[in-house]
Amino acid sequence: MASTITSDQIAHIARLARLRFTPEELTGFTEQFNQIVAYVEQLNMADTEGVEPMANLSEATDRLREDIPGPMLPQAEALSNAPRRNEGFFSVPKVIGNMAE
Repeated sequence: MASTITSDQIAHIARLARLRFTPEELTGFTEQFNQIVAYVEQLNMADTEGVEPMANLSEATDRLREDIPGPMLPQAEALSNAPRRNEGFFSVPKVIGNMAE
């Protein structure tokens, strides 16, 4: 059974990502998403009987260094390249709120 992505779903995703598309772009992205979904659904036709699931193609493991705390950066130095600061802290735009803003 083929899944179909609608223009409304693409518009919803765009709103969540704070993207704005023209109606033509929205139509184009909808067609592209549906082509991607159709291509990925071809994987359902692959015979995977007897194939063990795997999370990694390689048996190599990551070699992580020990997490050792170092000296703290002085506040003035940490804020020296900040585009905006407020009372000794980084000042950033509000990212939580009404989507219509």
